[in-house]
Amino acid sequence: MSNLKLQNKIFLILLLPIAAILILSFNSVYDKYQKNLEMNESLEYLYFLKNISSLIHDLQKERSISILFLESYAKEFDSEYKNQIIKSDESINKLNNFLKGYTFSKNEEFTKRISNFEKSIKNIIEIRQKSINLQISKQDLEKNYTSEIDNLTYFIDELLSYSNIGNLSKYSQSYIAFNKLIEKSFNEEEYIRNIFNVGNITGDDFNSFISSVSKQNLYLEIIKENIFKEKLEDLKKIYSSKDFEQMDNMRKVIFLKTQKNDFMLKIKEFSGYGGLIHFYKDYLETKDENLVNKIQAKHSLVLKVIKTYEKFESTSNEEKELLKQIRDTFDLILLNTSEISSKEKIDNKKAINAIDKLSNSIYGIDLNWKQSSNNKLMMLINQENNLFDNLILYVNDEISNFRNQIMYELLFITILILTIIFSIVLMTKKLVLSMNKFQVNLNEFLAYSMKEKDDVILHDIQGNDEFAIMTKEMNKQIIKIEQIQEQDKKVVLEISDVMEKVNNGFFEYTIKQKAVTKDIEDLRFIINKMLNRTKLKIDNINLLLNSYSQSNYLFKLDEVQKRGMYGDFGTLCTATLLLGHSSSELIAMITNAGMELENNTNILTISSNELALSSSEQASSLEQSSAALEQITSNIKNNNENMNRMMKIANEVNEASNIGSNFALKTSTSMDEINDKVKAINEAITIIDQIAFQTNILSLNAAVEAATAGEAGKGFAVVAAEVRNLANRSADAAKEIKNLVQSASVKSNEGKQIAQDMIIGYESLTSKITQTKDIIQSVTQFSKEQEIGIVQINETISRLDTATQKNASTALNIDTLSKEVSKLSTRLLQITAQAKIDKKYYEMVENIDLMKEISKYKNDHISFKKRYFSTLDTFENCTVLDCKSCDMGKWITRCENEKKDFTKVKEWEILKQNHEDVHQNIQVYMDNNAKKIENKILREVSAFVEDSTIKVFDSLNDILYIDSLKAKKNI
Repeated sequence: MSNLKLQNKIFLILLLPIAAILILSFNSVYDKYQKNLEMNESLEYLYFLKNISSLIHDLQKERSISILFLESYAKEFDSEYKNQIIKSDESINKLNNFLKGYTFSKNEEFTKRISNFEKSIKNIIEIRQKSINLQISKQDLEKNYTSEIDNLTYFIDELLSYSNIGNLSKYSQSYIAFNKLIEKSFNEEEYIRNIFNVGNITGDDFNSFISSVSKQNLYLEIIKENIFKEKLEDLKKIYSSKDFEQMDNMRKVIFLKTQKNDFMLKIKEFSGYGGLIHFYKDYLETKDENLVNKIQAKHSLVLKVIKTYEKFESTSNEEKELLKQIRDTFDLILLNTSEISSKEKIDNKKAINAIDKLSNSIYGIDLNWKQSSNNKLMMLINQENNLFDNLILYVNDEISNFRNQIMYELLFITILILTIIFSIVLMTKKLVLSMNKFQVNLNEFLAYSMKEKDDVILHDIQGNDEFAIMTKEMNKQIIKIEQIQEQDKKVVLEISDVMEKVNNGFFEYTIKQKAVTKDIEDLRFIINKMLNRTKLKIDNINLLLNSYSQSNYLFKLDEVQKRGMYGDFGTLCTATLLLGHSSSELIAMITNAGMELENNTNILTISSNELALSSSEQASSLEQSSAALEQITSNIKNNNENMNRMMKIANEVNEASNIGSNFALKTSTSMDEINDKVKAINEAITIIDQIAFQTNILSLNAAVEAATAGEAGKGFAVVAAEVRNLANRSADAAKEIKNLVQSASVKSNEGKQIAQDMIIGYESLTSKITQTKDIIQSVTQFSKEQEIGIVQINETISRLDTATQKNASTALNIDTLSKEVSKLSTRLLQITAQAKIDKKYYEMVENIDLMKEISKYKNDHISFKKRYFSTLDTFENCTVLDCKSCDMGKWITRCENEKKDFTKVKEWEILKQNHEDVHQNIQVYMDNNAKKIENKILREVSAFVEDSTIKVFDSLNDILYIDSLKAKKNI
């Protein structure tokens, strides 16, 4: 190379730019070629997404129809469900056919997702069959469909990794947001349908609905920021369409319903237990005039809420009529308590029914909202398809542009190279001519400088090129020699001024005056270099701090930026990194606490809602139980009164029985006396019968005698005949009387037997009446005890009712508190969400004590390094404390003696090695500094010191991370 002529060397030097141009041009062309390939890959991925989006939308429709089909127990939507299944299968087949010819690059995750696609299809088929057979719940059905849709959405989210060229990434974000917006719109439709079917809004449905609406608004903002400008107006038009306005009205109805529910809760609170109706019932029972003021106060509160409700936005006429029914009932209650003469009980069922209807009904619903929702979804899907067409068109245009640019660059490079070669040849010839003249003039000047000549003959070089200027300048050097010293003084004065500014803390200044003397110029150069590098180090540290101030704790200085961060600057940089570590730990603790607080708040909200619902149901049950117990108490009182009357009647029956028994006894005695008299009569009849018999015999004898006497005895015969007739008649009468007496005797005996039976019956009746009296007395005693127990139960239920109302009020307070805490946790998470930190920190902050201890050892090593570096100016040699004698070394030994779990991992050995390297490198630097080794070696050693210190910090973080993982695993 040294034997080459200057002309050839210049020619070679000029060829270097050509080579550089060729290399740069090749890189530019190759870069555009690569971008063209990436655009082609993006185009193919977009066509793949077209099939994915079509399948997603078909599955979304199939999910909606299948839920309706399942809810109707297969009685409705059968044909729609089957038709949609056919459309979904067509989309699946299209996607499968496309995947067979799919050629662009696939990462491991993408390949895994593709392999799981067939499993997803089988899962969808199983879900369909279960839904057709009504063997799956609505929740599981919706969950499975949504899971498969989310799996497919992954491919759309991956679009950003294929669209990192130009504005394609921006437009891709709008396409991704469109897809998610449509999914949330489908979810919103389902939430609205559930709310309207139930007629009321539960906490879970409302939270899901709010989340869906907020995410739709978020995705809409993303779309507006990233969509094609010509499509932005179309987007605004569809969002101002009638169907979108209709869906906004549905949202408004739901939002208003939640506010109306607050009104109804207040009405229930002011009118239910501890309210107007409750006080009125007590007033009717106790006639306590003190309750009138309470009734009037509650009436005013209820009336105020009703008026606010009536004036509330979009309150319908039906609602106003129901509110009027409530107001009229409560006005009547107030009037009834105000008028002394009117104390009648008022039927409040009409008001209660109106309250229930207002609580469990939603007003302002447009029955065509379902059609509007479908129209909205179709417009969004059409807009998404239009956006896809624009993306395809954009990518095709970009591909065409890249191809044209490659052709233009190749043509331009060819022309440029030819022009440069021609210029080199022409300029080289002229340069050689100028160099020859310059060499002649230089020889003349040197001969003049060496006093070999008294004068110098200089040849003029025409032109304004470097050699011509150098020749002219050389002629001026003699004149400038006198000005050198003055110029150097100016440089020294400027150096002094700049150093004062540096002492004031400003490193932006440089020494602009140029010295003529080489030493001073070198000094100026070194000082400017020092100022520039110091300013660069400060700027890099400010860059790190600025990133931290913007909550970006992931930011790290690259190797170029860390170059020169040694010594005090290294300590400052290390301390700044430690600040980032501490801030990251704090943010991680706040985030973890916020997430735990949010989870606990959700549990508290669910529990408070369950408590409020159960308290309300319990209060209703207790009120019904109280009414039932009042009825039972009244029945028992009536039973006791009836028992007393039965006891009185039983006593009267017992007395009547005793009287009847006495009468029966007297009857039996009379029958005995009658029987005795009959016997006496019977004896007298027997005597009469004997007399008649004897008289008849005597008349026969007289008749015999009269016959014997003849005519003299005729009159006596007549008398004897009459006597015989009289005897016969007496005998007949005696016989008849005897028969009668015998019959009377029989009847008397029968009467006596009946009297005996009556006596026995009355004795048995008296015994039964006595037993009945004992039973009635026992039942009466038990009824009194039961009445006392029922009264106590009634009092207990009243106290339970009061406690239940307090529980309901407490549940409302807990719900309010949980909402406030939820807002706080959300705010905490929103604050920390702005910060970008390494995800490891979320796992590193479990052991606070270990974290504080490790932070202390980090600070100790910064101070440790500063303590030794503060003695560098003395150039004295010293022995650095060994790695086992410092606080961290003692901690390492203590942890190993205690056999901590984290001492058994490989990261622990790395920590010990890095810690030992810090002490050794500081010792090497102190030794080299004492020997006054050249700065280059000192700079290399100081780089090792800083690098090993940062490694110690990273190793300590690894120990924290491992300890936290083991702690969680043990839990």
